Amino acid sequence: MTEGIVGPYYAEDTATFQVTHRVRGYEGGQTITLFDAAGRQVFRRRLGKADFYKAVGRDIVTVSAPERPRFIGYHAPSQALVFTVPVGIPDSDVSRICALTLGLDGRVRQLTAGRWTGGEGPDCEVKLLADGTVLNCEELRRPDGTSVRLKKPNATLIAALPLTDTTLFTLYRYGYYREVLGADSLKDYEWVADKHLRNSPNAFVLNTKGQIRQQFCYAGYYEVLDYEVPRRYVWQTHSYYLLDEARGVHVLDKHNPARVTEVRFQQMQRFRKPQRPTEVRFVMGTETARFAFYADPAQPTRLRYERIEAPGN
Repeated sequence: MTEGIVGPYYAEDTATFQVTHRVRGYEGGQTITLFDAAGRQVFRRRLGKADFYKAVGRDIVTVSAPERPRFIGYHAPSQALVFTVPVGIPDSDVSRICALTLGLDGRVRQLTAGRWTGGEGPDCEVKLLADGTVLNCEELRRPDGTSVRLKKPNATLIAALPLTDTTLFTLYRYGYYREVLGADSLKDYEWVADKHLRNSPNAFVLNTKGQIRQQFCYAGYYEVLDYEVPRRYVWQTHSYYLLDEARGVHVLDKHNPARVTEVRFQQMQRFRKPQRPTEVRFVMGTETARFAFYADPAQPTRLRYERIEAPGN
């Protein structure tokens, strides 16, 4: 029985779909085999569609075409292998990236839902952190079985981005969707912003225990099906730069996550040639604007900038 996201193309019977909402698909799955250095099999694990029902939803899993798992990494202390497995509706943008953790005995330790793609999914990729914590784009799952939930009530998770082995940047949009009746009398949804939180911090630097190291306001994200945060890590300055094309940039110090500095365009010098010998040039942009920035490695928040051609021009 579909909850509505799977359409009549996959109906069990197109003549009765409007009444039964039943969809059909073919059985299938993934097989993961681990061998040792001598070529001997350590384990062989097969996953069927039913293994993903809880994480993704039975209707989407039923019509999905199984895809090859992607290996993310191995954590030696906990002897855990981490993979991602996309599960979605064929010939559509609707998909969910599941995070799968296997032990060296082949047993499934965790199989959790990650981010949705194809509409308002967060800017995030499944990651295995150095301490064995798995970021699945909805929560942090630690090797001891505890977890830190990243989603909040009445808020949309915009981004979840590792900054270091022990810190994470999260970003939210406060509000909720309410059901409305469209002009064609079909059910639709509209976003309702939470006015009480309009000026509240929506960007956070966390450690893997969920403790807040710093918080601030940031509105530079944009949406192309899924959300994106325009950013660049510059290794020469050991800093992350987050672009807000209307205001300037936020500078996050990699070695001191509690240090976040906003540098507005009015505080920057306009770039004039020549480029200074010590300056590092990097480019950030959105759908509507691109900027080149010139940073002094000795003073990461001292920037010059120039606006360059928009994408596609």
